[in-house]
Amino acid sequence: KEKPRVMLFGATIIGRDLAPRVASYTKSGLTADCTDLQVSDVQYLRKDYKDLLLQIRPAFGGNIIATIISPDVQTQMATVREGVMRMEPLEKHVKGKIRNIEYTPDPVDELVKLIEQHRQENKVNLKAAPIIVAGGYGMRTKANFELIRELADLLGGEVAGTRAAVDAGFINHDRQVGQTGVTVRPKLYIACAISGAIQHRAGMQEANKIIAINSDPEAPIFGVAHYGIVGDAIEIIPRFINVFKQKLR
Repeated sequence: KEKPRVMLFGATIIGRDLAPRVASYTKSGLTADCTDLQVSDVQYLRKDYKDLLLQIRPAFGGNIIATIISPDVQTQMATVREGVMRMEPLEKHVKGKIRNIEYTPDPVDELVKLIEQHRQENKVNLKAAPIIVAGGYGMRTKANFELIRELADLLGGEVAGTRAAVDAGFINHDRQVGQTGVTVRPKLYIACAISGAIQHRAGMQEANKIIAINSDPEAPIFGVAHYGIVGDAIEIIPRFINVFKQKLR
């Protein structure tokens, strides 16, 4: 019934399941887990295209940021992870129209049948945390990582980590921030011993305030930090803890 120029899906469990099915059925282009979207005129292979959707996301293991276009399809499609984009002010003179379209699925869509549901209790919700203290592989040991937990408890925040910290067993996967983890936008994000690989930055760079602690002055994390401290996080975090303990007395 409709032939939209652009279709956007949330990169949720449902969105990641539905989007590729729609793309395959309509023979459209689809880019998953975009970190940014733009609309622009593009010249590609000596052709001029108007109002193409620029689908931006990390590629090649996160070593580059790729801009992907789908110039020769009727509908351009992308999935976007929650929290990766800044909310823009609403222009009052712009009014959109919402239309509900009835849809009856084909029998093939009934191959998967929901038998029962089980709710997982006490799941970590990093997305709702106003303060996050995150640690990286640079914390060196699981015992040292306890400093991250102590600081987070003092601040009333949540603990998070990088993929390397998860792989090392310092922290559980449900607390991983980054391209393959959770995307967060807290009021305060303290990055401790995190070098700042592009995969991790994609999950936290929109935080209101970022404090980075790293012994390498050239670490990429300083490129997105509002405040940077060059030094060993294992030595600096205890000083933070002592200061906050004194202020809380």
